Amino acid sequence: MWAFLEKIKKISMDILFEKIEENKEVFIRLRDKLRIRGDIKMTKIAVTGVTGHLGGIVSKLCKKNGIEVRNLARNKEKAEKMGFSNVFKSSYDKSEDTVKSLEGIDVLFMVSGSENPNRVQQHKDFIDAAKMAKVSHIVYLSFYNASKNSVFTLGRDHFATEEYIKENGFKYTLLRDNFYADFFVDMCREYGEIKGPAGNGKVSVVVRSDVSEVVAKILENPEKWENQTLNMTGPEELTMNEIVKIVSEYFGKEIEYIDETVEEAYESRKIWKAEQWEYDSWVSTYTAIAQGEQSGISNDIEKVLGRKATSLSEYLEKNYRKY
Repeated sequence: MWAFLEKIKKISMDILFEKIEENKEVFIRLRDKLRIRGDIKMTKIAVTGVTGHLGGIVSKLCKKNGIEVRNLARNKEKAEKMGFSNVFKSSYDKSEDTVKSLEGIDVLFMVSGSENPNRVQQHKDFIDAAKMAKVSHIVYLSFYNASKNSVFTLGRDHFATEEYIKENGFKYTLLRDNFYADFFVDMCREYGEIKGPAGNGKVSVVVRSDVSEVVAKILENPEKWENQTLNMTGPEELTMNEIVKIVSEYFGKEIEYIDETVEEAYESRKIWKAEQWEYDSWVSTYTAIAQGEQSGISNDIEKVLGRKATSLSEYLEKNYRKY
């Protein structure tokens, strides 16, 4: 009986959300009137990384969609110069400033911190600060197939962060995005080639703007997505050869995929001075693809946005002039 009632409740809520989506502007105006009168309590949302690419887009989309957010940035002045308002200084630590920046927040969108050997600890400190501030729900931008033993070394950081969020009793929404199509296109345009030990492995590359839209949509109604893990992939699995072929045909110039051995990949990247963990992450981008960890197609983007994920060809058409 209880299972039946819960099912009816879920169907009713889904219908309500559809009606809200169909009449979004009307509902936004109604919500604002009720808020002014004090008839409804608004969920308070914070967005991290607003001076970065994805966090900044999410904040702007929320504003466009009528969702008020608190913008968090390490450099408050920089964020304000970029046009963001309601900015609080916040870092991935548990300092007094960071705890204060999170006070009163119900839902926190957390992008991963900049890549460094101490990133997991920084994430944990920030999550501790969120707990001290009584944040109840964390929407975390994670990585596709993250696990303790991910071939892609940075995937292990994401898994550790996911586990810490759960261990600390937060409601969670984990968005596991695959490698960005944007990244591979940038490689093709800058170097005229892609090289790495990916073999004939496939990757369901996702477009960064799709992920931004998913986050913004989830923040419109966070309750609907509580305690869920969503996989952010594109609509197709592609080998490196297929990626360079699509990009080559679009730009009208030959772009090559060089299938390196692991040893060759480490050697070729020595032209950039870096620490060992960085070389490991660069090379394991491709070995993870070779070993099948980045293959597979999810319909979770469509489930959230009501449309299919953007393909590589569609991304090129939307963002670049054809030759």
